[in-house]
Amino acid sequence: MSKSANGFACEAQGGDFTATAYRNSKGERRVTVEGTCACNTEGFELTLELASPPFRPVPEELQLDLVEHAPGGIVPPVVTTTPVKEEFPIDDRVERVLIRNRNITLPIKNE
Repeated sequence: MSKSANGFACEAQGGDFTATAYRNSKGERRVTVEGTCACNTEGFELTLELASPPFRPVPEELQLDLVEHAPGGIVPPVVTTTPVKEEFPIDDRVERVLIRNRNITLPIKNE
C-alpha cells in the first residue's frame, strides 16, 4: 500500500466534507462532521479526532485531525471511497471546523 506525496494513503478534499451544527434535547450545541476520502486500498477506517495540542486556540474554530487506520492483511489495491463521520460538542462561538492535518476549513451550517 503506497502513500501519496503528502504522506497519506487517503485523499481528502474540502468539497467532500460538511459540518452541521444542531442542539440536542438538553440544549447543548453539537456539530456533526462528515465526508468521504479516496483511499488507495480497501479496508481503511477513518476517524476525526480533536487536534492536540491546538496550534493557537481560536474560540471560533474546532480543530480536528483526520486519522487513517490501515487495513491488516492483504487487500486489493483498488481506490475505495471511504466515509468518515464524527460528532463533537461545541459552544456558541464556534463558526468553522479546521481539519488541521489536511488544511481543510469547513463553515458550520446550522440545522
